[in-house]
Amino acid sequence: MSKSKIDDLGFLELSPGTDPVVDIVAIHGLDGHREETWTTDDGILWLRDLLPSNLPNARILSYGYDADTQSKEGVSTQTMRRHAEGLAQALSRQRTHAPRRPIIFVAHNIGGIILKWALVICHNQNPESKAQLS
Repeated sequence: MSKSKIDDLGFLELSPGTDPVVDIVAIHGLDGHREETWTTDDGILWLRDLLPSNLPNARILSYGYDADTQSKEGVSTQTMRRHAEGLAQALSRQRTHAPRRPIIFVAHNIGGIILKWALVICHNQNPESKAQLS
């Protein structure tokens, strides 16, 4: 059975880190993929295969969202704001045990714009909101 693109959406933990003091979050760009975007032609997923040895105390996550413009399964119809809301909500769920841990973002292409929207959404959130996005 072949994988659906839905299987590659959301967060994937590439390295849990040893007693992590920082989260590194990678966000791919247009027509990207949460693993393939960061993988070399010879199969090295540098976020998983190289980075942890240099930053052992970093938890490394990659975020996948539907950024397809050419898929046979169908192209994305989500707005950037919807993608940003999804990123903010998913990130909040990923960080329930360490909500104040610093984050380093690595964003490519339109992933950077979606990240900016997500940061604005979190910044503008009502402090009494139950969404807990900040």
